[in-house]
Amino acid sequence: MLGALTLAVAPLGASRVAASTDANSILPQIGDTLVYLTGGTKDEVIDPADIKVGEPPKLAYPMDPKTKEVRNGSRLNLLLVARLPADDVEKDTESLAADEIVAYSAVCTHNGCVISDINETEHEFVCNCHGSTFDAGNRGAIVEGPATRRLAILPLKEGAGELTVAADFIGRLGPPR
Repeated sequence: MLGALTLAVAPLGASRVAASTDANSILPQIGDTLVYLTGGTKDEVIDPADIKVGEPPKLAYPMDPKTKEVRNGSRLNLLLVARLPADDVEKDTESLAADEIVAYSAVCTHNGCVISDINETEHEFVCNCHGSTFDAGNRGAIVEGPATRRLAILPLKEGAGELTVAADFIGRLGPPR
């Protein structure tokens, strides 16, 4: 009986392992470039010069620059990319940004909704579902709930007209489990 149960469960475990190591499902890797999620520029590399202060954040995914595999197999890879006013970027955040351009997980830490808006301060991301507000200039700190955890930030660097991933996400991704 135990042997039959093991055989029945083994394929499920194997498929989960395969999915978590799928090139398009793994979390951003150091050196990945950022590409646009939608529109006429979908899957094109984001040029830092196109990211302007005060504009709504761009939704993006990381892409392996060698294989051109876009890491869009997990919604946890969905990113908010925005340029912040220099005066609104705290020292701790500045070291994780590329010329005031920041990248955060776009998955709200309250209920998992996709965040896609910035408010009139030009440095606070707002979740469209329940109104949680996060300070993008202060490592995604909560300004207003109901979220109880800051957004995860993805350290960036800039070079050759591209934004690249400089390190792993800092912070927990998505809503509480």
